[in-house]
Amino acid sequence: MNDPLILDTNVFRNRDFLHKLEKHHGRKILPAVAYAEICVLYLGKKNKSPKYVDTFLNKLDIEVDWLDQRRARDAAICCINSGGNFSKNARDYLIGAHAYPPPRTMITYNKEHFLFLGNRVYTPDEILKKI
Repeated sequence: MNDPLILDTNVFRNRDFLHKLEKHHGRKILPAVAYAEICVLYLGKKNKSPKYVDTFLNKLDIEVDWLDQRRARDAAICCINSGGNFSKNARDYLIGAHAYPPPRTMITYNKEHFLFLGNRVYTPDEILKKI
């Protein structure tokens, strides 16, 4: 599988997945919104430094994909096309927009939050069978 892997915040709780992800040579992308969520976890709850977070992501060869006008528009389009509620699920639409348009693949434990991406959403366990 050569499609970029878009990572949701919750995949970072699975150490086995992260260990295997480290060896994966394809592109691994963390949306800026998920990066902010990771920072809240590590800086706020685990009392780690910003350098720790960035070193951790660099070790896994994960790039942060920043939110720009195109991604924000893609999030709006995903929400509109799926009949979703942006005010309730803004972060998921903003994270999922990094997997839009195809062939990007979304990796998450909350597949139901990303139904607007169709069949390109996998759990970490499911994607490990493909990569």
